Amino acid sequence: MLDTGKPVQVVDARPRASVFRSQEVMQGATWRDPERVQEWAGELSKSDPVVVYCAYGFHVGCNTAIKLREAGFDARYMNSGHSGWRAIGHPILTQSA
Repeated sequence: MLDTGKPVQVVDARPRASVFRSQEVMQGATWRDPERVQEWAGELSKSDPVVVYCAYGFHVGCNTAIKLREAGFDARYMNSGHSGWRAIGHPILTQSA
């Protein structure tokens, strides 16, 4: 989706402890607390698809995408998550604490 150049909203839904431990985020992503989906979902556009990722592409990312779909978003989760993105050499930004 990113390679097509079409608008896509990328949400880093790794648990807070995971994000603070690594200080890395996928380029173009915005971290959102997966425990507070109802609080931040309204900040997303329902016009553009949403891709959610977590650390490894399992429970947290899947559950967050499901909650967004239930709220009317075109939401999907990224298989293999942050670790897969990093493993294949895609852009990662390091954030300061």
